[in-house]
Amino acid sequence: MKERDNVFDKIMLVLGALLLVLFWARFPALPTAEEHYFTTYTSAGPNIAHTSKWTYMKPDKALSPRQVVSIQLRALQQNDPADSGVITLFNFSSPTNRMHLGSLNHFRLMVREPAYSTIINFKSYKTGQLVVDGKHAYQLAVLEGKDGQQQAFMFILTKQRKGSYKGCWMVEGVARMEEAPMTSRL
Repeated sequence: MKERDNVFDKIMLVLGALLLVLFWARFPALPTAEEHYFTTYTSAGPNIAHTSKWTYMKPDKALSPRQVVSIQLRALQQNDPADSGVITLFNFSSPTNRMHLGSLNHFRLMVREPAYSTIINFKSYKTGQLVVDGKHAYQLAVLEGKDGQQQAFMFILTKQRKGSYKGCWMVEGVARMEEAPMTSRL
């Protein structure tokens, strides 16, 4: 009986190692400094402009909620093999949201799930009216995927009240919006 357990353990070890190698080979590498898009944004303040690589875009008190959503949408639209757009989205996730998301590598897997597949490298997007209610902001964005299908996402932001991001608008969540079923009354 003990021999069977040893054989089973060895088989599981080999299978685990093979799966790890397969996962490692298929997962995009972390970005390097040479593989990023650049973006420029200006704030409402006079003469404040920044140029940054997507991956290094971080929350800033000078950014409005509209600018935060715009930065994220453009980064995701131009996501590269090194996932700089996805990393930008992660960078703008609030500390509370990060507790639920887990590590960056876990987040990179989450955005590839079927429910969020439209959010990476989409063709175009349109945004609705930004709603700001005190320390909360809501932005609806309709994305047109590579396949021509449209999908709506709600960006939910909060202005941080404490910590190193105090005063910065950060993402609490991105919710995929479902179409309401059509009903009729008889």
